[in-house]
Amino acid sequence: MYERFSNADARNRLRVFRAATEEGAPRYLAILGVFIEARERYELEVTTEQVAARLRDVGVETDNLDAALAQLKEWGNLSWTQDTTRVARLDDFRRRKALWQLTAAGQAAYEAVGAVLDADDQQGSLQRTLLRDIRDGLAQLTAAIDGGDAEAVYLRLRDLDGALQDLASNARAFHASVTQLRREHDVDPDRFLAYKHLLIDYLEQFLEHLTTQREQVARAVGAVEQRGVDRMVALASAGDDSAGLFGDGDREEIWRRRWAGLAAWFVRAPGAPSGADDLEAATISAIRDLLSMLRRVVESSRRPITRASELVTMARWFRRLTSDEEAAELFDAAFGLGRPLHLSGHPNEVEPPSPTASWRSTPPVLVPLTLREHGRRPSPGRPAPAVDYRKEKARLAAEHAALQEARAQAAAQLVARPIEGRVLSDPEVGVLFELLDRAAHRRAVGAAAADLAPVVIEGAAAVLVGDPAGMVLQTRRGTLTLEAHRIEVGPAGGAR
Repeated sequence: MYERFSNADARNRLRVFRAATEEGAPRYLAILGVFIEARERYELEVTTEQVAARLRDVGVETDNLDAALAQLKEWGNLSWTQDTTRVARLDDFRRRKALWQLTAAGQAAYEAVGAVLDADDQQGSLQRTLLRDIRDGLAQLTAAIDGGDAEAVYLRLRDLDGALQDLASNARAFHASVTQLRREHDVDPDRFLAYKHLLIDYLEQFLEHLTTQREQVARAVGAVEQRGVDRMVALASAGDDSAGLFGDGDREEIWRRRWAGLAAWFVRAPGAPSGADDLEAATISAIRDLLSMLRRVVESSRRPITRASELVTMARWFRRLTSDEEAAELFDAAFGLGRPLHLSGHPNEVEPPSPTASWRSTPPVLVPLTLREHGRRPSPGRPAPAVDYRKEKARLAAEHAALQEARAQAAAQLVARPIEGRVLSDPEVGVLFELLDRAAHRRAVGAAAADLAPVVIEGAAAVLVGDPAGMVLQTRRGTLTLEAHRIEVGPAGGAR
């Protein structure tokens, strides 16, 4: 990036931002807004008369419009061509009726200005559909690689890159809004309810979907990498027909970096959490902050004043005091830390004894033992070494990964064969109990299995339906009897 900024031509292109900083910026941005609206209607060229008409509709002055358009052209926001279709006389040709076009740099500058102005207002959202899009896109990418379809590989990778960028951007904005609410000192009950609604909505909708989808996405990522990352990026580069037109960069290296970022979002590296892990950790932290805010709201409802208002009132007391003695007393009464000690450049009130005075007539001086006996000042001691938790973190991460793998294997074994008529192993029973617990919340008396939404854990789907005959399951630790119900288990997405 530094090398690009050092280029004079690159710096000259940045003049497009002057439309937002120079005098008359609101008018310049209104003109560019006309071209943005035209582009959304797939109109590539706009006449001066059309620009003037649109500006009048929104209440913007159109005086000296030609000069404003020419200035935007000079900065690089617009370009123009002569409109020869409306020339009927020689005077019309000499007037050079213009067809104006919005340049790519001008559009980027306008969108960047909007992004900066909206940066503080972004609340963020976590869309469940993005995870499903990523999962389905990975499946389509695998099929495209198997078929050797270069264009399809490029299109699928492009869509996956856009979906992951949206997911990461929305997650950042969401947690930024939560962080902003955490910084509030005086908790307004209305703001607390908004904060609570934000978190509850996230927990109920996105986090549950993330839990059920992340392992499926991780397996889909593994399926793509089994085909070979080198083969995938080579196909994507071959299918990218924009290569050579809009840039000379190494397309294969670009797609390799983007794929590495996507894989790191869902697949745990040794000793390092994935992006999905970070998202879960941020959510847990937000829950703790929610509880802290709840305590503050309860405290403020019981007390007429808050801690922040108490500090402001005490600051006013300090401001009204006229002497240092009163301020010291107030400090001691408020904080119980004793009177503050002040440093100054004034000489001591007690004159030091003369060097020739006898030790019998001078006050004693406290001398540290080490200085008195060994001639050196006492040492504060060496600081304790910092504790290195990297090995412990790596061990815990490995244990967590092993548990997740064992859980996935148990789920696969559970759905491999019917659960009735055989003895279930302890790992299978653990997954079955978890499925049974979640499915119990969705049970409906007399409802058919096809009418219920199944719960999914590690690729195993289950639904609990009413059955007068009940169900008996054999496990290594005993018999499990379900009265008036039965649980149907099968692979996710398949027939139960």
